[in-house]
Amino acid sequence: MPNYDFHQLSPYDLELLARDLLQMHWGVTIESFKTGKDGGIDLRYAVGSGKIIVQVKHFLKTGLTGLMREIKKEANKVRRLRPTRYVLVTSVSLSAVNKDAIVTLIGSDMLKPSDVLGQEDLNNLLGQHPVIERRHYKLWLASRAVLDRVLHNAAVTRSEFKVRQVYEEARRYVQSSAYPQALKMLNEHRVVIIAGPPGVGKSTLANLLLYIHLEHKYQAVLIQRDIEEGQTLFQQGIPQIFYFDDFMGATFLGDRSAALTGNSDKALLEFIAMVRATATARLILTTREHIYSQAIGRSERLRNSDLDDLRVFLRMPSYSFAQKARILYNHIFFSDLPFEYRDELLRNEYFLRIIKHKKFNPRLIEWLSSFRRLRNVSVEQYQPFIDNLLRDPSEIWRHAYEQEITDAGRSILLTIFSMGGKAAGGLLKSAFTSLHEHRAKRYGFITRPDDFNAAMREIAGSFIKPSGVHGVEVIDPSVLDLLNAVMRSAPENVVDVIVGAADFSQIERMWSFAKAQENRAVLDTLRIRSDQINTSVAHQMVKERRIVLGKGAVGYRGTTFESRLAVVVDVADRLSSPAVAELIAPLFTRLQQEWESERPDINDSVELLRMLDATRSTVPANLECMKGIIQSTLINEIQTGCNSDELRELLWVIDISCDNATMGALQAAFGSYRQSMFRNEVHECNSPEQFDGLMDDIEFFGSQLGVDVKSLLEQVAEAKAEFEENEEERAEQMQDELSEHWRGERASEQSVSAMFGSLRGDRN
Repeated sequence: MPNYDFHQLSPYDLELLARDLLQMHWGVTIESFKTGKDGGIDLRYAVGSGKIIVQVKHFLKTGLTGLMREIKKEANKVRRLRPTRYVLVTSVSLSAVNKDAIVTLIGSDMLKPSDVLGQEDLNNLLGQHPVIERRHYKLWLASRAVLDRVLHNAAVTRSEFKVRQVYEEARRYVQSSAYPQALKMLNEHRVVIIAGPPGVGKSTLANLLLYIHLEHKYQAVLIQRDIEEGQTLFQQGIPQIFYFDDFMGATFLGDRSAALTGNSDKALLEFIAMVRATATARLILTTREHIYSQAIGRSERLRNSDLDDLRVFLRMPSYSFAQKARILYNHIFFSDLPFEYRDELLRNEYFLRIIKHKKFNPRLIEWLSSFRRLRNVSVEQYQPFIDNLLRDPSEIWRHAYEQEITDAGRSILLTIFSMGGKAAGGLLKSAFTSLHEHRAKRYGFITRPDDFNAAMREIAGSFIKPSGVHGVEVIDPSVLDLLNAVMRSAPENVVDVIVGAADFSQIERMWSFAKAQENRAVLDTLRIRSDQINTSVAHQMVKERRIVLGKGAVGYRGTTFESRLAVVVDVADRLSSPAVAELIAPLFTRLQQEWESERPDINDSVELLRMLDATRSTVPANLECMKGIIQSTLINEIQTGCNSDELRELLWVIDISCDNATMGALQAAFGSYRQSMFRNEVHECNSPEQFDGLMDDIEFFGSQLGVDVKSLLEQVAEAKAEFEENEEERAEQMQDELSEHWRGERASEQSVSAMFGSLRGDRN
């Protein structure tokens, strides 16, 4: 038998559960009524001259004491209703003695002990009618038993997942068709894309899906940077659920306009295909709808894929009036708001204005229901504060950014923005120091030795949160929305970040941001300030990448020299800056020095060649000389070993039609690939689409290089057939255990008002 305490349910949730249980148990249809002015009727069943009245009482805070106090007050009201049968349902645990005491208060002529249903009786009914338990998925999703199992499984699978935070989200969650729809898609296709506008609840829905899969012993893998993380952490045969939040951009760097350059769209589709072909894998992706549309528009690969078939689109209008009411109600009911703030929401039915507002969204509701964020707002100013919040939700962050944090706090946020929204502690501190000192000198504010630590304490929990062992990241993508807006509205901030940069990667990100179509004002400002940024670019572009890790080990940090040169060429072109153009030659010399001891990065070198093909900033003679050296270096490198992606990209940028020596070298590179890399790539294919992509590459090599690839194609086709046969067997062994059902609920303003009226009860 189930053993719920029902603390995860609001009074309205409990009423719906009681109604559905009694309807199923009695085999009748029960009417729901608004509570309060109609005499306290919650549920009613009438046939002929007889009527059964059911009242549902949920005393989460005051328990049995509050229940008995309420029954004393309502006993006379019940008698005046003169029902032929009166049933009392409560979430409070009741003994036989407790039931007898309740019967005595109401009157034995009106109420029988068997018609007093307590916590144990509700659990008994749930055991008899499991379909109701499954339908009310919030009941078990937010139960203590599930929480304990998820906590245990998260520890066992070493999943980095904020279990308790999502448990609290589950308590506030309002059941809708989105959860069962997304869960069904995960079960059937193993991949779901949750799309929608900011603040609509994408991350909450994704978290609930992760949460329930953790209960079923999946390992949660949270992808932070790019899809390659997922490919690296993928383990065949181990139940894994991957989560990539805001995978099309996360609103970083002008909606991460450069996120789908090169082969990242191909890598994304291959990873999706790999997950879909693996019975033990699941993938959850969230994206803002406008970024999704832009990405589809930019990438032919994405346009020709079946991504749309995997998408669950959350629209604000899809929230009915009743659902919006329950979102607000649940947030208030389970919040830490003092009673006087709750009473302000109830005064003159102010909550209706919030529910009806066109800018209503769950993120805003979470903000206005959190007392931690409202400590500086008096009770008298609570309604005006909410009015301002509804008028301009960006003020959620902007007001705090402009008025409530120090210049040091703003310097940290600008630094984190320039580092991708996430940074390791040591790197963040050095980058902060450089930017903060520049801003202090430019704007005349005073710095202190402890500015970094003080500012970190200041914005922790409000703007940033811990990430990894010593790192931090923004607490929510909407913080990056704010910083995007700050940069656009005051482009001098971009100049400051570039001038105060401690690493070239910051300059690269700010440049990508400036190039976004909607950031023309930023680009114009950089054009005016090109002499200022030139000094920083010149300093950062030649910094050493190689770092000694100890015991003979070395590592590499930051942007490759190939990418640095590509950025400098692009900056010189777009800003029409002779000063920046003068940096091209010395940086190319530095690149050649790097190649004396380090191997070239093939993909970044290919992108550099593409940039040089389009440049206007270098005289033709020098340009052809640079391109020739790069091509020669790449051809030498690729003969020592390369993968199919690298060989394919190189063939796209090198003209092999009139150079026998180049053709011979590339044929030799293909021979090296055939001997050293081909078998590994076949073995690493984890989906039919990946096999097909490899076959396309091999056919391309055959046509471009005039080499025989017949046997290679046969090997790939054979491996693909074997994979599909084995995967079909694995899929047949997997059985989906989760099934959901949802029925919509309607609510009038009267019933919503009555529901909110219950917030006045259950007080000590």
